[in-house]
Amino acid sequence: MSRKEERNLFAYGPITAKDEIINVALPGGKVSEYLLTDEYETRVIDRKFGYYPDPRVLIPQTQNMDVYDDDIFVCAYPKCGTHWVWEMCQMLVKGEAEYHQKAKESCMMEFHLPEDYKDLQRPRIFNTHFTPRCLPKKIRDKNCKMILILRNPKDIFTSLYHHILVTKSMDQNFDFSQFLQYTFENNRDVSSNWFFYNKRWSEFVSSTDQPVLILNYEDLKTNLIECLSEIGQFIGYPRDLELLKEIEDKCTVSKMREVEKRRDSGTEVSTGERISNLYRKGVIGDWKNHFTVADNERFDAFLKENMEEKHSLQTFKQK
Repeated sequence: MSRKEERNLFAYGPITAKDEIINVALPGGKVSEYLLTDEYETRVIDRKFGYYPDPRVLIPQTQNMDVYDDDIFVCAYPKCGTHWVWEMCQMLVKGEAEYHQKAKESCMMEFHLPEDYKDLQRPRIFNTHFTPRCLPKKIRDKNCKMILILRNPKDIFTSLYHHILVTKSMDQNFDFSQFLQYTFENNRDVSSNWFFYNKRWSEFVSSTDQPVLILNYEDLKTNLIECLSEIGQFIGYPRDLELLKEIEDKCTVSKMREVEKRRDSGTEVSTGERISNLYRKGVIGDWKNHFTVADNERFDAFLKENMEEKHSLQTFKQK
C-alpha cells in the first residue's frame, strides 16, 4: 500500500474475508464498524479517507522497522500528556527551550509508515499510544530508551470525553455517564481498552531489562522541574536548572495551545488549529467536576474488579 503522492494520502486496501471486522456500539446508540489488527483497532469509515496508513500494512511494517540505539519512544494511553512530554524531550535533546517546528503528530507512529522516518534527525523521538506488541521488535535488541506516562484513569476518561466532542469522532448525542458506560463495555483486547493497555504495559515492564522511565502525569503537574531533570538524565541529556526553568515556562498548556496554531501538524490527519483545540485544561482532578456520586462508585467498583494485581501498573495517582 503506497501513498498517493499527489495528495500525500495513504492508499487503503479492500476489506477481505481474512480481516476481522466487528460492530461496536458507540455512546448514544450509533454503531460503527471497526477493523482489528493485532492489538490495534481502527474505524473502517475513518480509514477510507486516506489520512491514516492501512493498519494491516502499518502494524507489521512498524513491528519490523529498523531502529537506532539512541531512538527514544514516548508511550502513553491517550490524554496522558504525550504531546507535553514529547515536546520536553525535544527541548532537552536540543539544549534549548525552542518548540519543534512540527507537532508531535509528525513523529506519531500511528500516523506514519516507517519510510517517513528516513530523514528524521537523530536521536529520533517517537510517540505512540500502541501497546508494546505493536512497537518495533528491535527496540529490545538496540536497548532503546522508553518513557511510559501514567495518569489517573478518571481524569483520562474526563479528558477523552471532551476530546471526542471536539473532534466529532462519535455520535455526540450522549452525556458523560453514557460515555463511561461505553468504556466499561469495551472489553476488546486492543489498545483503546485502558485496562488491557495497562495490563500489556505491566507485563512488558515486569519482564524486560529494557530501560523504561515511568512518569506520573500528576508528578509532572506538581513538580515539573524535578521530572525534567529525571527525563534529561534518563535520555542522556542532563541540563542545568536555568534551561529546565525555561522549558517549564515554554511548556505551559496555554503556550503550547498557541504554538500549535502556528506550526505544521506534520500529518494529513489534522491541522495545527485542530491540534491546538485538543489542549483543554491539563489539570489534576477535573474528574470531580464530571463524575456523579453514582458514576464514581461504579468506576471504583469496576476498577477494583478489572485491575488484576499481578498485571497492573498500580502507580497512577488518584487525586
